[in-house]
Amino acid sequence: MSNLRRRLPPMNTLTAFEAAYRLGSFSRAAEELALSQGSVSRLVRQLEESIGERLFSRGRYDVTPTTAGREYAYTVRHSLSDIAQATDRLRLNSQDFEILTIYSDLGLGSAILTPCMGEFQRQHPQVRLRIVVSPEPIEETLEAFDFGLQQGRWAEQRFVIESIGDDLLFPVCSPDLFNSLNNPGDPQELASKPLLSLEQRNRAWPDWHEFLAEFDVTLPHSSAITVLNTYPMYLDLAELGEGVALGWARTVQDRLDAGRLVRVPNLSIPLPDYINVYHNRQAPTKPSSRAFVELLKSRIKLEVLEPSTNGL
Repeated sequence: MSNLRRRLPPMNTLTAFEAAYRLGSFSRAAEELALSQGSVSRLVRQLEESIGERLFSRGRYDVTPTTAGREYAYTVRHSLSDIAQATDRLRLNSQDFEILTIYSDLGLGSAILTPCMGEFQRQHPQVRLRIVVSPEPIEETLEAFDFGLQQGRWAEQRFVIESIGDDLLFPVCSPDLFNSLNNPGDPQELASKPLLSLEQRNRAWPDWHEFLAEFDVTLPHSSAITVLNTYPMYLDLAELGEGVALGWARTVQDRLDAGRLVRVPNLSIPLPDYINVYHNRQAPTKPSSRAFVELLKSRIKLEVLEPSTNGL
């Protein structure tokens, strides 16, 4: 343990590396860390030079960890998480109010959590909210949280999963692309257009093959499909007219209301019990957690999704 200062790289290089690894992008890491993209890139390069290993392969839109990068990330992320959690415990011991930590994916964080936060704080002024929004699946995160919010049901052996609402899946695109359709709502024509696909680690999201199969359409092998691994960028490209995306109703509605995206009519698949709360099996549920979950459930009940007349 001697000479740690000489053996360890600077802390800011480690936090930049961890954020870039977790988010898969220097630009998204820069946004989270309130730095420029160039600063994050330089910090990661500094870390690579100090270690003598290349940690990322750089692409045009994202970065991919090398084998060395994945191995190093495992240790770095666990170590930083241990330090953060130990710090949180010490801080809590010195405070006279409760902290409620909620973990959410990117889409649900803004669509479902944000509208409930103000009302919860007014009802529970003694509770301080800590919201952790990340593209990282709940079962893979190292963050400590009181409950998590996520689409689908995963890792049920680790979590008690409570369904709080349904969802609906349908195609969305830019107004210009929509206006170029000869017969909006024809799945065969849709299959001939540029398509956007969402991909995430350990996730079996409904893809275009499955979606179109519900309408007895086979996706041609020659279809132009662009694959992305972050939902906001996926919808951003759809807004720019780069292709048709599959959108979840609860997380795309704000873009539809603003006219930035248009829903393709007559094509949708219902997703029952798709919005879920994750409770840790190893820890008792806080009263404040239960209160927030009940608030989420009451709000979701007020949002009636259009029933599907197609597909499943």
